[in-house]
Amino acid sequence: FLGGSCLVLHATDQQLLDLLIKKGLLTQAEGDSVSKQDPATDKSLVDLLVTKGHLTQAEADVLEASKAKQVDDSSGQDAKVFVAPKGKKVSSLKLSGRIQAQYDNYDGVGSGESNREHFYFRRIFLGAHANLGDHWGGDLVMDFADGNAFLDGASAWYQVSDALRIDAGQLKVPFGLEETTSSSKIKAIERSAMNRQFAETIKFNARHTGIFAKGKLENGLSYGLAYANAGQNNNSKASSLKSGTYGYEQEAQGWWGRLRYDGSKDSLGYFGGIEYGSMPMGGIYEGGDFSAYNLFGNLSFGKLNLGGEYMYGEAEISGSANQEHAGYMIQTSYDLDGSWELVYRFSNVNGADDTVNAKEIIRRANVGDDTFDEMDQHYIGVNYLFQGHDTKLMLGYEINDLEDTSGDGGTDVDANGMRARLQILF
Repeated sequence: FLGGSCLVLHATDQQLLDLLIKKGLLTQAEGDSVSKQDPATDKSLVDLLVTKGHLTQAEADVLEASKAKQVDDSSGQDAKVFVAPKGKKVSSLKLSGRIQAQYDNYDGVGSGESNREHFYFRRIFLGAHANLGDHWGGDLVMDFADGNAFLDGASAWYQVSDALRIDAGQLKVPFGLEETTSSSKIKAIERSAMNRQFAETIKFNARHTGIFAKGKLENGLSYGLAYANAGQNNNSKASSLKSGTYGYEQEAQGWWGRLRYDGSKDSLGYFGGIEYGSMPMGGIYEGGDFSAYNLFGNLSFGKLNLGGEYMYGEAEISGSANQEHAGYMIQTSYDLDGSWELVYRFSNVNGADDTVNAKEIIRRANVGDDTFDEMDQHYIGVNYLFQGHDTKLMLGYEINDLEDTSGDGGTDVDANGMRARLQILF
């Protein structure tokens, strides 16, 4: 009678108790004791049946799991809603979110330029991540911070082994240590001047749509590869894109690669690597390529962390001299007590022919003459981690020295400001 595990008990049904007593599975005293329990709970009856050997513990666990999915109308409680994946092959489904509420305060630089003092959402991410067995999966992350739904990243992937995972979709190409570090884990509020020159002004790296591969090899080595559309964020339904300094070819692809080594010895941890990429240019630069390499590394010793990277890129200009771009950043941080973290970062970037774009690099700053030859950036910050990166408050001050040659009518100016951010991850 009780051998099947599909029986679901809703409260202590008196008729069921009487039947169990009649069949000799319970004594009258045992039935009377169970009937006095909370009518919204049948756990006492199930526990009793397990004790008497009429149910196994495994069968009892199945009953409890089934019971959790039922709605008891007599209890007066609201119905519980359960989310389940549509696909029958999904073995796990995870939702994720990121909220970054930010405040920026920057003085306007130049005649008639207004000051910027503003609260806003820097990022509002909502993501879904599914595994279909041991090898297949998919990830989707949307950003709602600008009032519109923006595709931050999406891919369908196949995991062959630890040494090879293949993704098809829109992801960040493997170029730039800062750029490929999650915004939830970078130590400064915004990425460095060098990084933003290559990713935001030139639009060489960051998000592209194509085929990606990555994996961990033996002896601390790992790699990343990408063959993707030249246009940044160029998914199949994009109607218009910012072309960056050198544009892009609509029907052309570029490639990027990374080789990295991680190691540790006693209390010292370290990693370093090299990256290279090449992307076809477009518009008046069509027929040429923008190619760049990056050297990066990091050391951590106890509570002290030191990292840096150097980028060099060259635009191949037909009938003219090639244009060069270079930059570096050095960052140090110190963990005071597991909650407080001090951060200092210096970054330098220079570009040919007045191609350092201050408005792209200094996010939300208001700079009249926005193109320069060289830029130095200092960042001084303090972070308080309430619950690690899941809940943290960041405060930082940027000092930006913009250098321009008098030959093109420019002058040297400073563009300084403060930023604050509260981050919640779930």
